Amino acid sequence: MRALAEAMFAQDGEVESGRLDAHVEEVDRFISAASKGVRFGLRVALLVLWLAPMLMLHRATTVDRLRVEERAHVLARLERSALWHLSLAFVGWRSVMTLVFYEDPTELRQIGYTSDERHRYKRRLPALTANVPVPDESGVRLRAGVRDKIDNTDDTGDARPSREVA
Repeated sequence: MRALAEAMFAQDGEVESGRLDAHVEEVDRFISAASKGVRFGLRVALLVLWLAPMLMLHRATTVDRLRVEERAHVLARLERSALWHLSLAFVGWRSVMTLVFYEDPTELRQIGYTSDERHRYKRRLPALTANVPVPDESGVRLRAGVRDKIDNTDDTGDARPSREVA
């Protein structure tokens, strides 16, 4: 996992070795909180990534034995691969590792989140959103039988007349 982190975040040498080691520990704690099925799936995906140079017919070695530039090249090829299961293995790990990496306060400050409270900066102007009507439906599409059952009951579970939603 450290080899992947090095190829993803420290290819140009900007990230220190200690920061990468701490990142691997953070990812391990993050994954440890997942269910058994998710942990098993991610371990299989990590095995696929470890064997990626052989699976991509790049070189007969594992990803941790390649130079950082070669690792980044293999991961880029893996991401664009027509073999979706290989690409999915990388995308899954890349998502988790990126999420954990950019939760670090130092990284957050470098990308523009300067306060410790990490408020979400909104780009919309309040004047533009003030006149937007609230939708009558959530946007979630339910199956017809479930939708009819929900539409015909109120909060107490009693039947109510159905209403039309625009």
